[in-house]
Amino acid sequence: MADIKLLQSLLPGIPLRAYGETVSTNNDARAWLKEGAAHGSLVLADRQTGGRGRMGRAFASEDGGLYMSLVIKSGLPAGTLTTLCAVAVRRAVAELTGLTLDIKWVNDLQYRGKKVCGILCEGVWEGKALLGVIAGIGLNVSQRDFPEVLRGIAASLYPRGGSPCGTEHFAAAIHRHVFMLLNTVPSHMAEYREACVTLGRAVRWQERGVWREGTAAAIDEDGALLIDTGTGTVRLAAGEVTLKTGD
Repeated sequence: MADIKLLQSLLPGIPLRAYGETVSTNNDARAWLKEGAAHGSLVLADRQTGGRGRMGRAFASEDGGLYMSLVIKSGLPAGTLTTLCAVAVRRAVAELTGLTLDIKWVNDLQYRGKKVCGILCEGVWEGKALLGVIAGIGLNVSQRDFPEVLRGIAASLYPRGGSPCGTEHFAAAIHRHVFMLLNTVPSHMAEYREACVTLGRAVRWQERGVWREGTAAAIDEDGALLIDTGTGTVRLAAGEVTLKTGD
């Protein structure tokens, strides 16, 4: 289990909850927020039994990964926070390891072409009032293996071990960069665009069950992807795109 005393020394004054195993840190953070958790509160786990990604997909959450959720009370939409968290993770990993991650629109980070991090930001509402957003981040630090369906797609930063620091240091650095970037929105978008491997690529996406194709032309200040279809521009604020094979 994460070293709570180490985390407290790295993040003095930040409310923390850490688990050896939990169903979902996003679920835990959501419940905590409804109980009155403060802005910046952090939930951390060594393993999730029900981790999930965008569009309801399962997120492999075995030992060797960092699974964390942040309570953010900023009023910013989940889409903006997704891009902000991607840049924060990229900066934290570079700071601690010297490794450079790429971003695949909208919520994945890649190392050497394989996914090493996923982000899921979810709004928490009480009636029509937004209580805050839960930012869930899963980073594959030293997982040695993945479910068969993910092999060839997902990877770890250090699959053979040898990470220069523990998950506590990754969590603290990510936390610090997220809350620093909140003060300068949307300045992070320049780095997001620069690191995004989706831009300039031929992509496919589904619209009402029909596959469409185009070229990822730009990303606006809200994090939406602008796709040139040849006959016009489509703005995707959410969803998923697939990079066309061979492009």
